[in-house]
Amino acid sequence: MDDDSSWIDARLEPVLATADEHGLSVVRETVEEPGDRWYGRLLAASFETTATTATTQEPEAVESAAAAVELFRGYCRLRSRLLVQVADRWPHSITLEPTAALLGGDYLYTAAYSMLGSVTHPALGDCFDVLTATATGIAESFADTYAGPEGSEWDQPAFFDETAGTVGEGAAVLGATLAGADDAQRDRLATVGRGLSTARQIHHVLDAGPVAAMVVPPTIDERHLREHAERCRTDALRALDALSASGDATTLRAFDPAEGSTMAGDA
Repeated sequence: MDDDSSWIDARLEPVLATADEHGLSVVRETVEEPGDRWYGRLLAASFETTATTATTQEPEAVESAAAAVELFRGYCRLRSRLLVQVADRWPHSITLEPTAALLGGDYLYTAAYSMLGSVTHPALGDCFDVLTATATGIAESFADTYAGPEGSEWDQPAFFDETAGTVGEGAAVLGATLAGADDAQRDRLATVGRGLSTARQIHHVLDAGPVAAMVVPPTIDERHLREHAERCRTDALRALDALSASGDATTLRAFDPAEGSTMAGDA
């Protein structure tokens, strides 16, 4: 899958325009900020890797699902920033207007489901199950991180696994589901999506240096996190090797953080 994400942007624009009309400028700002459409492209690459001749003629479904994942990504980013600000446990310079941020997050969450619901596909019910499982995992991670008792220990690797990793897994499995992949392929792609996105996000945070709006608590164990990122990447590459035994996983290998070009942006 090439780096051209204009086809995803075209799907997103009507949603963002409606948010603009309702005064929710924070929606466009949040969705446009990463600029890479990494998760939507990951979904498409997952589909391409496992699609058969019978399922390759599903461009509308893939485009809508990829846009849905990017809307959900925006929801996660905005909600995480809002929670950092509201919890106020760590130094930050985030100055979101809370009501607008809350409404914007709700809008993105709903829009993601609506966009996925526009898909005409026999596996639509399974796709909704994947997105719901992804949403549940994110909500549980936010609760553990931001709603726990004051002074409770923050599980740093788990935070990355259960936020960026969960979104990456959901994107990869959605692509596989649309492609009609079997259970073994879906499991391997879940490992690929979770592992590569977790490693990517850890490296992004560690290599970014001082930033104005950090969406994770800034006190981190760099050595421990880099080791965790490498373990996640290794697991993902092993799963890719297994996928390569029965098909072409070349497009997915381009998402390896070690390639460098896919590292931009955050979760």
